[in-house]
Amino acid sequence: MPIARPEFGPSLPDVALPWWRGRSRRFRIAVVVGIALVAAVVATWALTRGRTVTHVVIDGPPQFNVRFDDRIERVDAEPGELLRLRNRPAENRGAETIVYRDGGAAPPDAEPGGPPVSQLMLRMAKVMRGVEASLPAGSAFQIRAAGRGSIGRDVTGWLVRYQFKREGRTWYGVRALLLPNVERPTGRVLDVSLQSQQSPVVPNVRQAGVNGPMRLPFYGVAFGTEAP
Repeated sequence: MPIARPEFGPSLPDVALPWWRGRSRRFRIAVVVGIALVAAVVATWALTRGRTVTHVVIDGPPQFNVRFDDRIERVDAEPGELLRLRNRPAENRGAETIVYRDGGAAPPDAEPGGPPVSQLMLRMAKVMRGVEASLPAGSAFQIRAAGRGSIGRDVTGWLVRYQFKREGRTWYGVRALLLPNVERPTGRVLDVSLQSQQSPVVPNVRQAGVNGPMRLPFYGVAFGTEAP
């Protein structure tokens, strides 16, 4: 049944749906991705409005920059780390830490249609074996998801989501090996490690890096000195 009276002509869905279905799959994917990026920008703006935002540039290698608001503090980097951030204690939020490291040279071989992300998959397997080995016995470590991921328009890479137990508490982790989103990247890979204690803010592995104050430093990272 039409949702508009006949004298007013066809409704918007009547006009838009045939047009949308007639577009190519690539066009529809591009529109959906564009909407998601706009939504992410709006969400980030809403989360940081009224807060003090710090912008840090790390010379590396790799050279990168990141932003975080006043719910996050910079702490001393440990050996092998370029930058370490952690959240400040707050009600309903568990402990969270994000660490940035040099992930090695960018893969030398090009891939059809984009950056050599699939080559990072093999490198990630070694990284995750190291993560599991670093956890105490009985940690119930398990990988929950893995695949390509994009952070804004300019950064892409291979991401793994996992979970484990530490001192009886459940933790969620995200490990990302990132490259500039160009066909033949040069330089170094950025290795990003986020670990979040289960809390009302991060109730499951899908929300790690997506919800709460760690969203900005996770999705607001960019290569070079210019903020995304």
